[in-house]
Amino acid sequence: MKKPKIPVKKKRSAKEINEKYNFEKSFRPGKTLKIVLYSVIIVLPVLLALNYIRTSFNQNNFLSFPLDDPWIHLTFAKNLAQYFSFSYFKNEMVTAGSTSPLYTILVSAMFLITNNEMMISYFLGIGFFAAACFYFYRLSVFEFDKEILFALFCTAVIVIDKWINFIADSGMETTMYIFILVLCSYFYKTRKAIPFAVLLGLVMWARPDGVAFIFAVAVDYLLVKIYSKDRISSNLFSDKDLKKISVIFIGIIGLYFFMNYMLSGSLLPNTYNAKLTYYSPEFRSRWDFIKYEVWDYFKAGSYSVLMIGFIFSVIKLLYDFYKKSYNRNTIYILFIFTLVLIYFLKLPYAHRFGRYMMPLIPFFILVATSGFRDLGRTIYKYSNNELLAKGTLYLLFGITFFIGIKNYGETGDIYSEQCKYIYDRQVNAALWIKNNTKEDDVIATHDVGAIGYYSNRKIVDVAGLVTPELIGKINDINYVDFMTKYLKDKGVTYLAFLREWYRVSNQTPLFTTANNLPPETMDIYKFNPERTHILSREANGLIMNAESMIQQKSAQQALLILNRVMQLDPDISYAYYLRAVANSILKQDPEFEKNMLKAVQLYPDFKDAHLNLGLFYKGKQRLDESKVHLSKVLELEPANVQAKNILKQVDDALPKVPGLLQ
Repeated sequence: MKKPKIPVKKKRSAKEINEKYNFEKSFRPGKTLKIVLYSVIIVLPVLLALNYIRTSFNQNNFLSFPLDDPWIHLTFAKNLAQYFSFSYFKNEMVTAGSTSPLYTILVSAMFLITNNEMMISYFLGIGFFAAACFYFYRLSVFEFDKEILFALFCTAVIVIDKWINFIADSGMETTMYIFILVLCSYFYKTRKAIPFAVLLGLVMWARPDGVAFIFAVAVDYLLVKIYSKDRISSNLFSDKDLKKISVIFIGIIGLYFFMNYMLSGSLLPNTYNAKLTYYSPEFRSRWDFIKYEVWDYFKAGSYSVLMIGFIFSVIKLLYDFYKKSYNRNTIYILFIFTLVLIYFLKLPYAHRFGRYMMPLIPFFILVATSGFRDLGRTIYKYSNNELLAKGTLYLLFGITFFIGIKNYGETGDIYSEQCKYIYDRQVNAALWIKNNTKEDDVIATHDVGAIGYYSNRKIVDVAGLVTPELIGKINDINYVDFMTKYLKDKGVTYLAFLREWYRVSNQTPLFTTANNLPPETMDIYKFNPERTHILSREANGLIMNAESMIQQKSAQQALLILNRVMQLDPDISYAYYLRAVANSILKQDPEFEKNMLKAVQLYPDFKDAHLNLGLFYKGKQRLDESKVHLSKVLELEPANVQAKNILKQVDDALPKVPGLLQ
C-alpha cells in the first residue's frame, strides 16, 4: 500500500507577503477624498494648536510663552526690522546671537505687517506645524508605497502629538525646523534636485544641529548608490543634478558661515558656543542625559507603544545591513542616532520639555510605523494568519491613539501652567524694569528674552548668548569676580537674576517673586560694584544643596555643607541664616542666636532674620530685644501681619511705665 503524499508547504516569498499584507487594495482615496484628506491634515493641527492657546488664555487672562527664548528671536527681529541691524539693542549690539537666523529673519519680515509679537509667533509656529503635517503625509505616502492607511496613521499621530502642539505655540523655530527637515526628506526621496539642495542648505540656517541631518543624507545616498544597481529600484541623481546640488548647497551654507563670522567672528552662532560652555559635559552627566532626557523621553506616554515599532525597525536595519540590502529607513534612523550622539558628546542637555529632541519626533513616528508594518508582515509570514497580523497592528494603532489623545489633553494643562510660570517671572520682571528704570540704564541678566524685549533697555548677558566676550570665562572658578568687573566696565546699573543661577547676598531686592512664586525666584537688584556681592556658582550650588537638606530635616548634613560655603566665602548672610535654621532643628539655641545675629550684622535689612530673632527672643522672654527686631521687620515691611501680631503680644507683655498715658 502506497503511503499518502504529504503536501509540502510552499514557502512564501517576501514579495508575496508584502502583496498579501498591505492596505493598498483596501483603501485608495479618489480625487475628492484626497482633497478632503489634505484639508483635514492642514486644518486639524491648526485647531488643536489654537486650543492650547485658548485654554491658556482662559486660565491666565493673558498670552504668553512657556519658554523665555522666543523673545530672543523677537528682539533680534524687531531691531532688524527697525534698524536693519542684526542687533540685540537698537543697532548697538550687533552679534550672531540667534540659534536660528532663518527664523529670526522671517519674524522680522512679519514685523513689517504687524507689531503684535504674540500673533507673529503663533502664526509662524502653527503655520509651519500645519505645513509640516501636510508634507509629512506626502512623505509617508511615498515611503509606504501608497499604503494610505499607514500614511494616515503616521500623520494622525503627529497631528495629536503633545510636544509638537506644545512647541507650535511656544514662539520657537522648532516647527519651522521640522518643516524644513520633512520637506527636505520628501524632495530627497522623490529626487527633486533643486528644491532638495535649497532645503538642505537651509537646514543649518534653521538650527546648527542640522549637521546631523546633512550627515544622514550623505551616508544614505552613498548606500543608495552602492545598492541601487542590483537590489533596489531607486532613482539616483544624475551627475548634472549632483553638480547643481553641490553649488546650491555650498552657496547657502557658505552664506550662513559668512554671516556668523562677520557678526561675531565665529562660524556658528554665539548661542552654540555659550550653551556648549555652560552645559559642558564636564559639569553634566552624559549618561544621565541618555537615560533621563532621551530614553525616558521617548518611552513616555504614546511613545512607549511607538518604541516597539521603532526598535523592530532598528533591528531590521541591522539585519538588512548584514545582508547587504538597502533599508529605506536608514536616513531617519541615522539622523536620530547622530543627533543624540552630537548632544551626548558636546551638549548633554535636551533643554526644557526636551526641546532639542522634538525635531526627531516625526521621524521616530515614521520609523515606528514602518516597524509596526514589518512586525505585522513577520507575524503573517510565520503564522499564515492574516487576522492575527492585522489584529496586532490595529491594537498597536488603537493604543497609540488612545494614549496620544490623553497625552494631548494633559499637556495642554502643562502649557497653560508654564505660560503663567514664565509670565510671572520673566515678563513681570521686564515690565518692572521698563516702568522703574531710566532709558539709559543697563541691565545684566542671564535670561535675556522677555527682559530684553519688553524692558527696552540695553542688556549685558552674563550667560554669553548675546554677549560673546563672556563665553570663554563662564566656567572659570573666578568667573563672578571677572563678571563683576565686566559689569562695572559696561556701566551696568541693575541685575535681574534667578537665584538658582546667580544669588546676590546682603542686599534687598527691588523686585522679587520669592514670597508667592516658588520654586524659581526672580530678583532685581540695584547694582553697586563696590557693595553688591554676587555668589560664585560653587557657593550658590552648595547653598541650594543645604536648603534641600534643611527641607528634609537633615540639619547635620546641612551644617557640613554650610561649613564648606563659609570656607569659600565667609561673608554670605544667607549662609549664616541657614546655619541658624539648622541649629533650630537641632535645638541648639546658643548657636542659633549667634548665627542669626551674624546674618543681620552682614545684612542689616535681612527681614527674615530679624523676624526669626524676634520670635526667638519672645520665646525666651527677652521682650525688649524681641521688640527691637520685630520693629525692624515692620520698618522693612509695614504690611507684615505676622510681625504686627507678635509685636502686639510683646507690647502687651512688657511692663508699663507709671505715669505714661496708656
